[in-house]
Amino acid sequence: MVREKRFNYILEKLQNNSEVGFSELSSALNVSADTIRRDIDMLADNGLLLKIRGGAIPRSHNPLSFKERAGHLQDDKEIIALKAQTLIKSGQTIFMDGGTSIYTLATLLSTDIKLTVITNNTAIIPALSAYSGIELIILGGHFLKESETIVGYQAIKMVENFQADLYFMGVCALDMQKGVTAVYMEESELKQTMLQHSSMAVALSTFDKLETFEPYRVCPIQSLDYVITEMDAQNERFDVFKKEGIKVL
Repeated sequence: MVREKRFNYILEKLQNNSEVGFSELSSALNVSADTIRRDIDMLADNGLLLKIRGGAIPRSHNPLSFKERAGHLQDDKEIIALKAQTLIKSGQTIFMDGGTSIYTLATLLSTDIKLTVITNNTAIIPALSAYSGIELIILGGHFLKESETIVGYQAIKMVENFQADLYFMGVCALDMQKGVTAVYMEESELKQTMLQHSSMAVALSTFDKLETFEPYRVCPIQSLDYVITEMDAQNERFDVFKKEGIKVL
């Protein structure tokens, strides 16, 4: 069973039980106890449960939760966020732009993470401000109501002052021939600048956005280092990306 499905199983068990044990989960999922321990560690790091001796219990209170968190991994975007977590290390400087996948990632960061986050996404400001270890830099400019993002010349000039370790890019559409595209021209321009000023570009996209396109071009697919979706990375539709040297999670 793939890791994300194991995560879902563990969290669903905790919805109906006050405690789950390593041996119980190992038997039910037909994986080793070490695998279950690693799963529990990751879920605990992301605030989705509390690890105890021999197993885990539900997390009764999490100040960084958002209104849909009670559904755990039923939302595909939460699976994407947990995969994206594996690329994040304390001390990094990270660009985060607009989109609901980015919002979900922001709410599921480890509670003790230390980061500098530069963003034009106004929706994630309340979530990120709850983390004591995150220095939050908000880009200035024109507020685009439709996407709840800041865009325009001023935002672009601010981005040019930074060099980020990671750029988490919210994706409107993703196609091998047409590349990454956006709905709004102003967003595509800012995405291009973030891409130029980051060491690694990570596109967060639900699977249904593959092989689709929008009017404004952001970049060719080859400009991405990673593509993260909710689907198993072994899905054959990812083969074309892998042939171009793009890592798929």
